[in-house]
Amino acid sequence: MLKKIVLENKLMMHERYNIILITLDGLRKDRIESCPTLKSLANSNVYFSNMVTVSPYTLASLHSIFSGMYPSLHGVNAYYNMFKFKKNEITTLSQLLQKKGYYTCCDIISDVIIPSSGFDERNIFDEKTVNFNKRHTDLIRKLSDRKFFLFLHYTEPHKHLVDEVIQKYKNKDDAQYYKSQKENNTRYDSYLPALDKYVSDIIKTLDESKISDKTILIFHADHGTSVGEKIGEKFYGVFVYDYTINVFSIMKIPGYKHKKINSQCRTIDLYPTIAEFVGLTAADLDDKVQGKTLSGFIDGSDVDDREAFVETGGLYGPWPSPNKHNVFCVKINNKKLIYNDTPQTWEFYDLNTDPNELNNVFDNNSQEIIEMKKKLLSYLKENQISTKLDST
Repeated sequence: MLKKIVLENKLMMHERYNIILITLDGLRKDRIESCPTLKSLANSNVYFSNMVTVSPYTLASLHSIFSGMYPSLHGVNAYYNMFKFKKNEITTLSQLLQKKGYYTCCDIISDVIIPSSGFDERNIFDEKTVNFNKRHTDLIRKLSDRKFFLFLHYTEPHKHLVDEVIQKYKNKDDAQYYKSQKENNTRYDSYLPALDKYVSDIIKTLDESKISDKTILIFHADHGTSVGEKIGEKFYGVFVYDYTINVFSIMKIPGYKHKKINSQCRTIDLYPTIAEFVGLTAADLDDKVQGKTLSGFIDGSDVDDREAFVETGGLYGPWPSPNKHNVFCVKINNKKLIYNDTPQTWEFYDLNTDPNELNNVFDNNSQEIIEMKKKLLSYLKENQISTKLDST
C-alpha cells in the first residue's frame, strides 16, 4: 500500500510541487539534536540519517549535487579547479528543472560555488553583512505565486568559523587548537540557535505564504566540520573521516509521513531523486549521472546500504593538495578504507566498534581489506583518477 501511495504521489508531483533545496553549510549531523526545530523536522518527515558527501568541502560537494556526479568526472575536483566544471557536457539540476517549466532561482555565497547554467535568477550575498532570515524569506514570498525551484545557501556558521578559527589560529601554533576540544565544541554550538531560528523562519514563511502543501522542502549539509578531532584538520576538506563526510538530508514532502532511513546513501543521489519528484525517470537523465534515486528507500523497496566513494584535497594540513584530490575512501557496511596518495598510506576502520576512527587496523593480508582495495581501485578507474598506485 505504501509503495502504491508513493507512486501515486510521484505522478502528481510534476504537476504542482515547488522545490526548495537548502544547504546548511558545514552543519555536523551530530548537532541536529541541539537544534529543536530541525530535530522536530527530522522526526516528522523523511530523514536520511546516513548520507555520505562525495567530497567534504563546499565547491566539490555542491557541484556533485547539481550534476549527480563524482568530482573527478564533473571537473571541480580540487579547490583550484573551481572554474573547470564541464558545463558543455553536463545537464545540471537547475537546467533539468528549468526545462520542466520551473522558474529557477538561487542565493549563493559566490558565483562559482554551484554551476551557473540553468538559472533564471542568480543572487549573490555578502556573507559579512547578510541577514539570511530576511533575505531568504523575502525570496520565498516573492516566488510564492509561481512554480519555482529555489536553492538557498546558508553559511552563517561558516562565516563565524572563518573569523574565529581560521583567522584566530593561522598565526599561532596549531597545537593549541587541537588541545582545546571543549572550547571548540562550545564555540561551534554557539552558532546553532541562529541556524535553528533560520529553519523555523523558512517553515513559517511557507505556511504564511500558503504554499507548504505544494512545496517540497529539503534541508541538507554539504559536509560536516572538524572541532579538532584529528590533528591536521581545523575545518574540513583535508581528511575523509566521518565527522566531515557523514551528513544528512531532511525532506518535507506533502502527503508523506515520517520515515527515518538509516541505510547509507550519497549526496549524488539527490539529483535523480529531485528529478523523479518532478516526473522524470532514470531513462530521462544523462548516462553520465552516477547517483541513484532515493525513492526506493522512501517506499521500502530499497533497504541495502549503498557503497560510498569520497575524494578530497586540502588547502592546508599535513598533505595539502589544492590542485588535485589526493585523499580517497570507500565506505561499505560501516567499514572504511582510506588511501592518501601523497605519503601513499592506507587506513582501515571498523566503524561498528570504532566510530571515532581512532584505531587504524589496516592489514594488507586481510581478505576483507583486499576486497575493499579492489573496490577503491575500481572507483578510481571509473572516475578517471590518476594516482601513484598506477605505477605499482
